[in-house]
Amino acid sequence: MLKKAPITILVTMMAVAAFYSGSQRFSAEGGSTAIAASIQGPIEANIFVNLAKKIVPSVVNISTFSTVKRQLSPWGPDDFLHRFFQDMFRRGGRGEAPGTPPGGRPGPDEEDERGSPDPRGPRAMSLGTGFIIDDSGLILTNNHVVAEADEIKISFTEAPDEKPTDGEVVGRDPELDVALIKVKTKRELAPVLLGDSDNLEVGEYVIAVGNPFGQGHSVTHGIISAKGRLAPDFPLANYLQTDAPINPGNSGGPLVNLKGEVIGINNAIEQRAQGIGFAIPITLVKKVLPQLKSKGTVSRGYIGILVNELTPELAAKMGVKQETQGPFVTHVYPGEPADQAGIKPYDVIQEFNKQPIRSGSELIAAVTAVPVGDSVPIKVSRAGEEKTFTIKIAQRPGAQTLAEKPKTKKKGKQPPRVETGMILEDLTPDTARELGLPEKASGVLVSETAYGGPADKAGLMRGDLIMEIDRKPVKSVDAFYSAVKQKKSYLLRVRRVGPQNNDAFLVIVLDLKD
Repeated sequence: MLKKAPITILVTMMAVAAFYSGSQRFSAEGGSTAIAASIQGPIEANIFVNLAKKIVPSVVNISTFSTVKRQLSPWGPDDFLHRFFQDMFRRGGRGEAPGTPPGGRPGPDEEDERGSPDPRGPRAMSLGTGFIIDDSGLILTNNHVVAEADEIKISFTEAPDEKPTDGEVVGRDPELDVALIKVKTKRELAPVLLGDSDNLEVGEYVIAVGNPFGQGHSVTHGIISAKGRLAPDFPLANYLQTDAPINPGNSGGPLVNLKGEVIGINNAIEQRAQGIGFAIPITLVKKVLPQLKSKGTVSRGYIGILVNELTPELAAKMGVKQETQGPFVTHVYPGEPADQAGIKPYDVIQEFNKQPIRSGSELIAAVTAVPVGDSVPIKVSRAGEEKTFTIKIAQRPGAQTLAEKPKTKKKGKQPPRVETGMILEDLTPDTARELGLPEKASGVLVSETAYGGPADKAGLMRGDLIMEIDRKPVKSVDAFYSAVKQKKSYLLRVRRVGPQNNDAFLVIVLDLKD
């Protein structure tokens, strides 16, 4: 029986201070309209020196403390994005004794000066970065930096006589991985200038500021390597990619252009490589700041579908014109707005709210931009025919899991079977539970794939649940091979459970032709 490997995520935090912008400060109402300009002529010899002097004094280090509830373990080697967390249970900062965080609090399992363990039980210490955006004491960071924190301490410098300031989370946006912290201090604060990440060009110089491994304020530099990178954990954001060296502790820190504007929040790294870091574009963050300040949460629109990008191969198999552009629907959640409007799997979305849609990311941006409760038109292509529906935008659910509830049927006689390059098994309630699927989920389970075989080439993976063949439900292995009897290509709809029990619905072409 196939079992799902357990995946545990560590959380450790780090803070980055904001920088002084000189004459401009960000306003949630008006925002900053400054646009990074291309460099004309020779670059100033001390440009990075001057940037560091401007920004570093405004960057803050964040220390968090949380009660240990269970034994944590590192990520597996195959995780795509490695958040900037490392186990720092017994790691001291600034030359202090192991296990003693800045400010002198005993670390987990350490004894205080009276020889007694911390009465609150084992405590985990984490480090991260944040930056000041408001002279009233508002600090931006990543949500994952403060997500599990019982206590937050903010340090503005590495001065040995500085007493860390208490911080309080006043706003969270887990889907964008952004959090807003408030501090009360008599210190004069220097807010950063938030720039315009939409106008960035690949190749622009940037610097990253953070608190790597608790070493304190550190500056690295590089360029914008790419824009629009997708992230499986945070589908609402298209990441900026940079080769500026960033390490555990930089999470939540600013990525800054040569004008001294923050254009991204450092968020993740590609664990398997060097020089591949990711940052949340600041333009997306500026859009949610007013809600974070006023409500502490972010309301987003939701229609209840999952989509994939349309490839020429899929278009041909689905009978869609080759020139058709747009994401196509792989799953419609029952009872949700799209289902109520009449949207069906395999519909290719052409327009949303009268805006052309060419990709899944454009659809997400269009949906989340519409106020909850509004009704807007959505145009789709269905079997070559254009159809327009009216859809009412609902409140995007938080971390809840939406699940189908199909029925199963009994086995029939075993039909002749063609070679597919995979081993299938019927899905039982016990197996579904072990894989994190609903008990009444329906389909056939891929238990093994042969390297280089048809299933492997199609992109099928161990643990995938095949739900449909050529748009018809399949509920048993026998039923699968009753439909797959010839050496031709088949359109499969597949459900895949991700590492954090998040579902993905894919449409895959299984080509069995010689």
